[in-house]
Amino acid sequence: MTPAAVAIEPAVCGGISHLAIQVTDAGRAVDFYGAVLGAGDTTIADWPEPAETALALPSGQVLAFGTADSEGTGEDSGAHQAYRCSGTARAGILDRLNAEGITIHSYHEDRPAEADDPCYFSDPFGNRVQLVWGPWQADGIAGIDHAGVQASDIEWEEEFFIGRLGFPVDHRVGWNTADYVRARAWAEGKEDMAPGTRRLDQRYRDIPGAEPGSSRAVARPNMQIFLRLGEGVLGIFLATRHRQEPAPEAARGTPRTGIEVDRAALDGWAEKLSAAGAAIEGPVRHGKGAPYAASLYFRDPCGNFFEFCAPAEAGT
Repeated sequence: MTPAAVAIEPAVCGGISHLAIQVTDAGRAVDFYGAVLGAGDTTIADWPEPAETALALPSGQVLAFGTADSEGTGEDSGAHQAYRCSGTARAGILDRLNAEGITIHSYHEDRPAEADDPCYFSDPFGNRVQLVWGPWQADGIAGIDHAGVQASDIEWEEEFFIGRLGFPVDHRVGWNTADYVRARAWAEGKEDMAPGTRRLDQRYRDIPGAEPGSSRAVARPNMQIFLRLGEGVLGIFLATRHRQEPAPEAARGTPRTGIEVDRAALDGWAEKLSAAGAAIEGPVRHGKGAPYAASLYFRDPCGNFFEFCAPAEAGT
């Protein structure tokens, strides 16, 4: 696979502004993320999406909950949400998770920046959550560190995000021999890896000389690209099974990753996205009191929803 050519003008953004995730009960989600994960109970009355309930995080970022008829599908894919917290805060979170009977995993990591004492679990709605610990001051989760989405075609995503939009690559998985060595170790039960990071490909025939049927399953690293979004990171994981994508013209929906940009840049982003053939909506101007002055909604080639949003100025 040939990496996509980087855009002439690299993308400039302020990081992940918010995440909108799917839950079956927004009130229960506020209780879980607010009390169990320690995010507090400050909700945003003037959140631009009336169908979502938004929880303000200590970092100034936002976690929004959109209701769905069924639980999330993140448990068997690379899709997940990662939050920053201090070591002390994490210890308290783990105690509360254990009291709730929630299983905690310490999966091995592919991305070096996440390799130090990893911690994963699933929320009550099937969304996988990761805790990334460091020197952040908060009693619970301090803010959003990164997000992971799944894609049906990595080359499409690479051309879109790197070649067209200019986001820099933070890390790649599946492009070197060491990744394949680790995949074999996973298949042999020597490495406990997160779902969506490894796969078993099926051969149509046996390797000559091997016992019939013994060599048809081949361990592979699941392709992954991590992109730098200002101070945040977006992980894109090759899908391991089919999921229903939204209608091709749909540009606005949940789950959604919000990316902070300058208001003056929104029109330029709209032109870039239109040239890339993406479904877009906006820029949409938001009312007084909303945390964002305007948003540009779009979806990537594999059906993931995103939002470029410009913060509202103080007093507006």
